[in-house]
Amino acid sequence: MANDLWDGVTVPAAATVVVKRVEGFFAHPYDDNGALPGGTWTIGYGTIRDAAGKAVTPSTPAVTEVQAVKLLLRDMKRAAVDVHTRVRTPLLVYEAAALISWTYNLGDGALRTSTLLRKLNAGEKTAVPAEMRKWINQNGKPLVGLLRRRWAEAAIFVGKDPINACVRAWREIDDLNDWPAF
Repeated sequence: MANDLWDGVTVPAAATVVVKRVEGFFAHPYDDNGALPGGTWTIGYGTIRDAAGKAVTPSTPAVTEVQAVKLLLRDMKRAAVDVHTRVRTPLLVYEAAALISWTYNLGDGALRTSTLLRKLNAGEKTAVPAEMRKWINQNGKPLVGLLRRRWAEAAIFVGKDPINACVRAWREIDDLNDWPAF
Protein backbone atom coordinates (compact mmCIF):
# COMPACT_ATOMS: atom_id res chain seq x y z
CA MET A 1 0.00 0.00 0.00
CA ALA A 2 1.17 3.53 -0.72
CA ASN A 3 2.94 5.47 2.02
CA ASP A 4 0.98 8.67 1.37
CA LEU A 5 -0.02 10.92 4.25
CA TRP A 6 -3.74 11.06 4.91
CA ASP A 7 -5.32 14.43 4.10
CA GLY A 8 -7.55 14.33 7.18
CA VAL A 9 -10.71 14.54 5.10
CA THR A 10 -10.98 11.70 2.60
CA VAL A 11 -12.37 8.34 3.68
CA PRO A 12 -9.82 5.87 2.31
CA ALA A 13 -11.31 3.04 0.26
CA ALA A 14 -9.69 0.49 2.59
CA ALA A 15 -11.97 1.66 5.41
CA THR A 16 -15.14 0.95 3.46
CA VAL A 17 -13.77 -2.41 2.26
CA VAL A 18 -13.58 -3.64 5.84
CA VAL A 19 -17.00 -2.38 6.84
CA LYS A 20 -18.72 -3.75 3.73
CA ARG A 21 -17.11 -7.17 4.12
CA VAL A 22 -17.66 -7.41 7.87
CA GLU A 23 -21.13 -5.91 8.14
CA GLY A 24 -22.58 -7.20 4.88
CA PHE A 25 -25.56 -5.57 3.18
CA PHE A 26 -29.01 -5.82 4.70
CA ALA A 27 -31.88 -4.01 2.99
CA HIS A 28 -34.20 -4.41 5.98
CA PRO A 29 -33.57 -3.40 9.59
CA TYR A 30 -32.05 -6.09 11.78
CA ASP A 31 -30.99 -6.45 15.39
CA ASP A 32 -27.21 -6.79 15.23
CA ASN A 33 -27.24 -9.01 18.31
CA GLY A 34 -29.78 -11.51 17.06
CA ALA A 35 -32.52 -10.26 19.43
CA LEU A 36 -30.32 -10.93 22.47
CA PRO A 37 -29.97 -8.14 25.05
CA GLY A 38 -27.68 -5.33 24.04
CA GLY A 39 -28.46 -5.38 20.36
CA THR A 40 -28.77 -2.32 18.17
CA TRP A 41 -31.07 -1.98 15.18
CA THR A 42 -29.07 -1.43 12.01
CA ILE A 43 -29.65 -1.31 8.27
CA GLY A 44 -27.58 -1.32 5.10
CA TYR A 45 -23.93 -1.79 6.05
CA GLY A 46 -24.41 -1.50 9.79
CA THR A 47 -25.69 2.05 10.04
CA ILE A 48 -27.73 2.90 13.14
CA ARG A 49 -29.28 6.11 11.72
CA ASP A 50 -31.55 6.39 8.69
CA ALA A 51 -31.24 9.04 5.96
CA ALA A 52 -33.11 11.54 8.16
CA GLY A 53 -30.72 10.89 11.06
CA LYS A 54 -33.31 9.01 13.12
CA ALA A 55 -32.39 5.82 14.98
CA VAL A 56 -33.05 2.65 12.97
CA THR A 57 -35.98 0.67 14.34
CA PRO A 58 -37.82 -2.45 13.19
CA SER A 59 -40.21 -0.17 11.26
CA THR A 60 -37.50 1.75 9.37
CA PRO A 61 -38.17 1.37 5.62
CA ALA A 62 -35.91 -0.92 3.62
CA VAL A 63 -33.00 0.61 1.71
CA THR A 64 -31.44 -0.17 -1.65
CA GLU A 65 -27.76 -0.96 -1.87
CA VAL A 66 -27.15 2.50 -3.40
CA GLN A 67 -28.89 4.11 -0.42
CA ALA A 68 -26.92 1.90 1.96
CA VAL A 69 -23.62 3.02 0.41
CA LYS A 70 -24.68 6.67 0.86
CA LEU A 71 -25.49 6.01 4.53
CA LEU A 72 -22.19 4.19 4.98
CA LEU A 73 -20.20 7.04 3.44
CA ARG A 74 -22.07 9.58 5.57
CA ASP A 75 -21.21 7.64 8.72
CA MET A 76 -17.64 6.94 7.63
CA LYS A 77 -17.12 10.67 7.00
CA ARG A 78 -18.27 11.32 10.56
CA ALA A 79 -15.77 8.72 11.81
CA ALA A 80 -13.05 10.33 9.65
CA VAL A 81 -13.80 13.71 11.27
CA ASP A 82 -13.54 12.06 14.69
CA VAL A 83 -10.18 10.50 13.81
CA HIS A 84 -8.88 13.76 12.34
CA THR A 85 -10.06 15.71 15.41
CA ARG A 86 -8.58 13.32 17.99
CA VAL A 87 -5.35 12.02 16.45
CA ARG A 88 -2.53 14.53 16.73
CA THR A 89 0.13 12.53 14.92
CA PRO A 90 0.27 12.39 11.10
CA LEU A 91 -1.31 9.26 9.67
CA LEU A 92 -0.61 7.38 6.49
CA VAL A 93 -3.68 6.67 4.36
CA TYR A 94 -3.85 3.02 5.40
CA GLU A 95 -3.42 3.87 9.08
CA ALA A 96 -6.31 6.33 8.82
CA ALA A 97 -8.42 3.70 7.02
CA ALA A 98 -7.97 1.25 9.89
CA LEU A 99 -8.76 3.87 12.52
CA ILE A 100 -11.84 5.10 10.62
CA SER A 101 -13.20 1.55 10.38
CA TRP A 102 -12.50 1.03 14.10
CA THR A 103 -14.19 4.32 15.00
CA TYR A 104 -17.15 3.63 12.71
CA ASN A 105 -17.77 0.42 14.66
CA LEU A 106 -17.04 1.65 18.18
CA GLY A 107 -17.85 5.36 18.06
CA ASP A 108 -16.04 8.55 18.95
CA GLY A 109 -16.49 7.96 22.68
CA ALA A 110 -14.40 4.80 22.47
CA LEU A 111 -11.73 6.58 20.44
CA ARG A 112 -11.67 9.63 22.71
CA THR A 113 -11.17 7.62 25.92
CA SER A 114 -8.97 4.82 24.57
CA THR A 115 -5.43 3.92 25.50
CA LEU A 116 -5.05 3.36 21.75
CA LEU A 117 -5.48 7.11 21.16
CA ARG A 118 -3.22 8.04 24.06
CA LYS A 119 -0.43 5.82 22.74
CA LEU A 120 -0.95 6.92 19.15
CA ASN A 121 -0.75 10.58 20.13
CA ALA A 122 2.42 9.80 22.09
CA GLY A 123 3.95 8.55 18.84
CA GLU A 124 3.63 4.86 19.70
CA LYS A 125 2.17 3.66 16.40
CA THR A 126 3.55 0.17 16.93
CA ALA A 127 1.22 -0.19 19.96
CA VAL A 128 -1.94 0.35 17.90
CA PRO A 129 -2.53 -3.24 16.69
CA ALA A 130 -2.32 -4.63 20.25
CA GLU A 131 -4.63 -1.87 21.49
CA MET A 132 -7.13 -2.64 18.71
CA ARG A 133 -7.14 -6.28 19.80
CA LYS A 134 -8.50 -5.26 23.21
CA TRP A 135 -11.79 -4.05 21.72
CA ILE A 136 -13.47 -7.42 21.11
CA ASN A 137 -16.21 -7.41 23.75
CA GLN A 138 -19.93 -6.97 23.37
CA ASN A 139 -21.75 -6.59 26.68
CA GLY A 140 -18.60 -7.71 28.47
CA LYS A 141 -18.24 -10.91 26.45
CA PRO A 142 -15.39 -11.38 23.93
CA LEU A 143 -16.57 -12.37 20.46
CA VAL A 144 -14.59 -14.14 17.74
CA GLY A 145 -16.30 -12.00 15.08
CA LEU A 146 -15.04 -8.82 16.73
CA LEU A 147 -11.58 -10.34 17.11
CA ARG A 148 -11.55 -11.03 13.37
CA ARG A 149 -12.62 -7.47 12.63
CA ARG A 150 -9.98 -6.02 14.96
CA TRP A 151 -7.29 -8.23 13.39
CA ALA A 152 -8.28 -7.06 9.90
CA GLU A 153 -8.19 -3.43 11.05
CA ALA A 154 -4.83 -3.98 12.75
CA ALA A 155 -3.45 -5.64 9.60
CA ILE A 156 -4.57 -2.67 7.52
CA PHE A 157 -3.03 -0.29 10.06
CA VAL A 158 0.36 -1.92 9.45
CA GLY A 159 -0.08 -1.70 5.67
CA LYS A 160 -1.67 -4.97 4.59
CA ASP A 161 -4.14 -5.14 1.72
CA PRO A 162 -7.69 -4.69 3.09
CA ILE A 163 -9.36 -7.48 1.12
CA ASN A 164 -6.63 -9.98 1.96
CA ALA A 165 -6.74 -8.85 5.61
CA CYS A 166 -10.45 -9.60 5.78
CA VAL A 167 -10.08 -12.95 4.04
CA ARG A 168 -7.19 -13.97 6.31
CA ALA A 169 -9.06 -12.89 9.45
CA TRP A 170 -11.99 -15.19 8.66
CA ARG A 171 -9.75 -17.99 7.42
CA GLU A 172 -7.16 -17.99 10.22
CA ILE A 173 -9.02 -16.89 13.35
CA ASP A 174 -11.20 -19.59 14.87
CA ASP A 175 -11.06 -18.81 18.57
CA LEU A 176 -10.25 -16.00 20.97
CA ASN A 177 -6.60 -17.08 21.33
CA ASP A 178 -5.84 -16.62 17.62
CA TRP A 179 -3.94 -13.51 16.47
CA PRO A 180 -1.88 -14.45 13.41
CA ALA A 181 1.32 -12.58 12.54
CA PHE A 182 0.74 -9.90 9.94
